[in-house]
Amino acid sequence: MDLGLRGKVAVVTGASRGIGKAIANSLLNEGCAVAICAREAGRLTAAVGELTKIGPRVLGVPTDVTDAAAVQEFIAGATQAFGRIDILVNNAGTHIRGTVETTTPAILDRQLRDKVFGFFAMIQAVLPIMQRQHDGRIVNIVGQAARHPHPDRFPSGVTNAAVMAMTKSVADAVARDNIRVNAVCPQYIESELLASLIAKEMRERNVDRTTAAAGFSRANPLGRTGTPDEVAGLVAFLVSDRANFTTGSSVSIDGGYHRYVFG
Repeated sequence: MDLGLRGKVAVVTGASRGIGKAIANSLLNEGCAVAICAREAGRLTAAVGELTKIGPRVLGVPTDVTDAAAVQEFIAGATQAFGRIDILVNNAGTHIRGTVETTTPAILDRQLRDKVFGFFAMIQAVLPIMQRQHDGRIVNIVGQAARHPHPDRFPSGVTNAAVMAMTKSVADAVARDNIRVNAVCPQYIESELLASLIAKEMRERNVDRTTAAAGFSRANPLGRTGTPDEVAGLVAFLVSDRANFTTGSSVSIDGGYHRYVFG
């Protein structure tokens, strides 16, 4: 299936590993030029080296998305390198677990800065470019804690719910500019984050890895965890011409974990 992405320019944040790198890989395979960023320069350099084996049009810039000036500099560099910005995938961010009792203002502030303010800074940086082009696609990667608030995921639940609201608000505001904005909501994807959660279960329950990991696999009807490539495939579709009538939506990729009939 031709997704109509050849020649497009994509920006992917948090792309030095995991889901972000898989998304950059997928978009390169579809013929996009890709500008990626992450905080850690070493990991970013390694990711750029891997991605350039797929396609030569890769730019990597160490960037902290909570620094609005650094974000503007990153987007200016990507625009200078590739001439335009067609796609933004907001993936950078942390997942902090904690209860209402254990979450401090500093913890909540960090979570909000990474995901809400970081996503917001990237959107503000690319919107003028997309509006001049009268074309653009934005996807926010939003954890399922937005839909399933949980006592031990208080910071992530609050933060991801805010990103969902921002997604819909921005989508409505720029729809007539031919800019589509959607959210992709993964649950239990094979990643360093999931590995850390499994390790935490092993410590707290004093069980082996197989036993600890089984709880995450059983959490959905498919009975397994997802892969970064599966998330990347969904993102590629949503930013493609095949999804031109989809905006303001949030799409779960969770093996059936999402139990609501509506919403």
